[in-house]
Amino acid sequence: MLTVNLDRNSPTSLYLQLYESVKNQIIRKELAPDSLLPSKRTLAMHLGISVKTVENAYAQLLLEGYIYSKEKRGFFVNTLEDYRTRKGPAPAYVSHYKEDSYLVDLKSNKHALSEFPVSTWCRLMRETLSYQDASLFDTVPFHGVARLRVAIAQYLHDFRGMDVSPDQIIVGAGTEYLYTRLIQLLGPDARYAIEDPGYNRIRAIYKSNGVSYAAIPVDSDGIRMDLLADSGCNIVHISPAHHFPLGLVTPINRRLELLQWVNSAPGRYIIEDDYDSEYRYRGIAAAPIYSIDIRSKVIYMNTFSKSVAPAVRISYMVLPEILMEKYIATMNFYSCTVSSFEQYTLASFIEKGHLERYINRMKRRGAAQRDLLLHAIEQSPLSAHARVLDDTAGSHFLLKLDTRMTDAELTTRLKERQILVSCLSEFCEHSMPEYASTLILNYSGITEKQAKYFMEQICDILSVSR
Repeated sequence: MLTVNLDRNSPTSLYLQLYESVKNQIIRKELAPDSLLPSKRTLAMHLGISVKTVENAYAQLLLEGYIYSKEKRGFFVNTLEDYRTRKGPAPAYVSHYKEDSYLVDLKSNKHALSEFPVSTWCRLMRETLSYQDASLFDTVPFHGVARLRVAIAQYLHDFRGMDVSPDQIIVGAGTEYLYTRLIQLLGPDARYAIEDPGYNRIRAIYKSNGVSYAAIPVDSDGIRMDLLADSGCNIVHISPAHHFPLGLVTPINRRLELLQWVNSAPGRYIIEDDYDSEYRYRGIAAAPIYSIDIRSKVIYMNTFSKSVAPAVRISYMVLPEILMEKYIATMNFYSCTVSSFEQYTLASFIEKGHLERYINRMKRRGAAQRDLLLHAIEQSPLSAHARVLDDTAGSHFLLKLDTRMTDAELTTRLKERQILVSCLSEFCEHSMPEYASTLILNYSGITEKQAKYFMEQICDILSVSR
């Protein structure tokens, strides 16, 4: 007969206690494989419990395969091959991933989170939970909550001069997700042109998705049209309002050339990445190409990770009507990857003017940080051995150095002194000697003390003195 100790004062039900006891005896080989178990009635009488309790325990053991039954003969112990159990408690969690910390980080391009209106965001979150109706817990539409799409469309109209229907907008968790969906939408035969130098993550996304692409060099006006025309590409991926990393703005004549190119053959599209167009410190932000596209050939992309906070992983794309129809017909089974809770909170943040006020505040702060680093350069011995390439936008500028050190040597020497920085050459697909010895200085979040330390160390590395 089975030996089972049942605790009637335990919060665990009797049938679960019986199930666990029998299971463990089977695992420990205390019950021989293929041995007959007591009948439900016999075991119930032996343990002084109900037949229903034994029946439930046997049913669970049968479901999980610890026992098997034979009609009119009863229940038997199953054979467990090479069953291994964990010995002792699980080991304490130790992360094997550790982010390096630096005294000066001129690479990460993160706005100072201390400036983010946390209390306002938290209040809007509470309001969302308190006042939103049952739709908060309903299935999110594949292209995002309507209220957020309406708020985005209004924002684009007011601040980017774009006439967009909310039904053209698709919301997703980060631009990487949206680019993957866009690649699928445009099909396997699409060939992409990207800017060289350009944003490395775009190149990595295309590579990981097996996309055919050509890296097209840029000149002072943007992507070179002669090389684009000969590339065989039908999709061009650009950032005309603020190129990364060169910082240039594509002028109107080159924009018109791009529209002429995209309209000259069927199946061509422009992907316009407008990632940080809001941050311009002189004048107003350049209008997007989308605003002058009359034939619906521009796919517009943007994200709130830059304009709000990195943790707000909400991005969106605006599709031309014909592509939106194709998306609905072939891809609307993909669920929206952003919770309705976050979408309603962001919609409220935009509707009540908090986004506009926050961007204006960050523009003032960004201009001050930019001036701080520029002043540190001007006042240092480095000023006679370097040239600032400044476009008064975004949160970075380029610093061209007069040195024979390689870019790898330069960044390694700086890293040894706890300074993290990138070189322009890291963002080139092809070798471009003209971009050598050029640092990309992301100044968002830099302090006066950090700027001073950076200048001292770079001058020492380059053996620069007055």
